[in-house]
Amino acid sequence: MKLFVPLSLGLALAGAASAQPPPQPAPTGPLERTQQVGGWTVSDLGAKPGDDSDREVRLARSLETVDFVLHRSDPDGAGVAIRFSRCDGLKWNSGLSLEGAIPARVAQVKDEIHDAFKDFAKACPPKAGEEAALLEGFDEADRLAETWIHDRPFTYPPESATPR
Repeated sequence: MKLFVPLSLGLALAGAASAQPPPQPAPTGPLERTQQVGGWTVSDLGAKPGDDSDREVRLARSLETVDFVLHRSDPDGAGVAIRFSRCDGLKWNSGLSLEGAIPARVAQVKDEIHDAFKDFAKACPPKAGEEAALLEGFDEADRLAETWIHDRPFTYPPESATPR
C-alpha cells in the first residue's frame, strides 16, 4: 500500500499539470488591418512580427474622376500617387520626407495634393470642388494612420554583420 499512494498522488499531479492548455506560440503571419474612415480606406498591410520590410500603411480614396493613395513605409517617409481618370488617366506621383509634428505633416501632404491639382489643371481643368471633395475626411483618416504607426512603430530585423 505504501507504493500505491505516492504513485496515485504522482499521477494525479501529472494529470492536473496536463489539464492546463499549452502556451500559445506568438503569431507568425502578417499583422494586417483595414478600416473605412470618412470615405477613405486606411490599411496597414504586409507587416510581420519584428520585420516591417514589406509593411505599408496607406490611405486611399477613389472618386468618380480621381484616385488617390498616400503610402507610408517608414515613420517619416511617404509617397503620393494621384490618377486623374477623366483626362486619359493622367498620373502624378511624389515622394516626400514628412517633417515636424502631425499638423505640419498633414499640411505637407495637402500641399502635395494641391500641387498635383495645379499641374493637372494645365492639361485638363479640374471640375469645380474636385480637390475639396477628395480631401473631405482626410484629417480623420490620417489621424487613424498616425495612431496605428505610433501604437506599433515600424520595426526592422537587424542588419546582417556579413557583407552581401
